[in-house]
Amino acid sequence: MPVQLLDLLACPACAGTVERTSAREITCASCGRAATASEGYLDMIREPGKPDPAAPTTAQKLMESPAFVRLYEVAMRPFFARLFAGFGSHVPGYSEEFDVYHHWLKLEESREGAWLDLSCGAGYFTDRLAGAVPNATVVGLDISVAMLEKALQETVGRPNVQLVRGDVRGLPFRDEVFDGVSNPGSLHLYADPQAAYREVFRLLKPGGIYTASTFALNDYPSSRLGVRLTGIRRTDLRTLPEELEKAGFIDYRLRKFGSAFIFAVTKP
Repeated sequence: MPVQLLDLLACPACAGTVERTSAREITCASCGRAATASEGYLDMIREPGKPDPAAPTTAQKLMESPAFVRLYEVAMRPFFARLFAGFGSHVPGYSEEFDVYHHWLKLEESREGAWLDLSCGAGYFTDRLAGAVPNATVVGLDISVAMLEKALQETVGRPNVQLVRGDVRGLPFRDEVFDGVSNPGSLHLYADPQAAYREVFRLLKPGGIYTASTFALNDYPSSRLGVRLTGIRRTDLRTLPEELEKAGFIDYRLRKFGSAFIFAVTKP
């Protein structure tokens, strides 16, 4: 039987148990914080009667633009990947990138459980992940409303997909509920990647695998320009293994594509 979304969730404010109080609303049993479902996703950020938090960087503001999102998969993501990784670098396409996730997440061995596509964006990898584990529950989480609306279109026909609006700084899930976490092309948007590593570690089951892709520090003029224009952060590959180890992970693996890279680690 597929895992129910309600069994995965926790209050992002106090980590309390959430309960369904109506067809479109869930409420924390401890602090009373409410969250509503609309447009095909559950919003665990916006509270009824309160303003939505502002996007912190230029890059995040772009992710809220419907026009940008419409072009994201076909033009924007490939362009920015080459801008930051180096225009002469081989940057993997979506299919090649997912093949790496498929291998490292051991999806060929997995048929059930719960999986998280963290910062799922427009939903391409959510859709592929759901197709690879059709008897499992796949949660796509993003902070961007525009991205979630696009992901809803991308995952039509996938009954095992649940979409959630949430913040990586306080993921709205219980401890040790996910078999694996995929985090493609998003670490560079996070203000505190180390805090994200700790959050992912918290919600993974023992033996669960975390895989992510982002950009390494480099001296390419295009990459430095991109940082100034968008406010993204690049990763120092020299310190990354130690940062992941501090979060509790083991078995660090790395694939490089110019200054773009994919890594995987395991929760012991």
